[in-house]
Amino acid sequence: MAEQLRWGILATGSIARQFARGLAVSRTGTLHAVGSRSLATAEGFAREHGGRGYASYQAVLDDPSVEAVYIALPHHMHEEWTIKAAQAGKGILCEKPFTLNSLEATTGISVVREQGVFFMEAFMYRCHPQTQKLVELVRGGAIGKLLNINLEFGFAAGEDWDNFRADGALGGGGLMDVGTYCVSMARLLAGEEPDRLSYTADLTRGYDAQGSGCLHFPSEVTAHFACGIHAQLRNDVRVYGTEGWISVDQPWKCREGAIHLQRNGEDAHTFEITSTNDELYALEADAVARFWEAKECPYMTVEDTLGQMRALDALRESAGLVFAAERRP
Repeated sequence: MAEQLRWGILATGSIARQFARGLAVSRTGTLHAVGSRSLATAEGFAREHGGRGYASYQAVLDDPSVEAVYIALPHHMHEEWTIKAAQAGKGILCEKPFTLNSLEATTGISVVREQGVFFMEAFMYRCHPQTQKLVELVRGGAIGKLLNINLEFGFAAGEDWDNFRADGALGGGGLMDVGTYCVSMARLLAGEEPDRLSYTADLTRGYDAQGSGCLHFPSEVTAHFACGIHAQLRNDVRVYGTEGWISVDQPWKCREGAIHLQRNGEDAHTFEITSTNDELYALEADAVARFWEAKECPYMTVEDTLGQMRALDALRESAGLVFAAERRP
């Protein structure tokens, strides 16, 4: 375990700001540096959140005081900067999805392993005790044999949203931005990799504005999910078993709401395990420090990330979803 970690952040967007606020209330992390394409932007970020602003991402990696980096860059830049961070000897927390496809992921992870640095894909909900309680209930047989998982994550961005998430060439769209959470949670609860996958989406904008998919697992568990960046959904999770069901009001941000357990013929049980948004990201930063010496976190292992990318590849293939920026064989 690392008692304290000095962090650098690559990029200054919304998710970078959320992580910086998490560091401010974490037990183990301090913000030491932030990099941007603009020195003025980086220095403005630093004035608000702390640390030193640099006019490039590489300058953060060149800072010998930085021990870990949070890669908050657009999807298509993750492979490149994971490799550069690993070669600089920095521990890595990389925003999801890790890369645009499993080929890129395999390449990036091979360098991580060669350099012997920490790596975790930044599914922050995996580090929250609400998620751990949900896994405990499902795997502990609270609803009997697992049968089906229903998951939703979607929001209604403006039609002219000026963001890389609305650029199909760069891996934008619902599946890679928010659908990836649904796929990750389904795989976590099933406890195995899917053997059949399908995804159907609205591709009229050049990216999947909204879509829905299905995963089938060898144990006969099925998972159905809906996602989108132009569709305001319930954003919940429901898990069904032979002896009851579980619903989670806010599985992704873990704020207001609860886990509801309903066993057949019994009174309902409610588990309230919530946090603020800042605390959510603090838990993620502290998880990196806790498992620093192990080089990976059991909440989201390296093999889990590789399995996740293979699942996303299969879903995209079924929908005919291709990104111009992705590296292909």
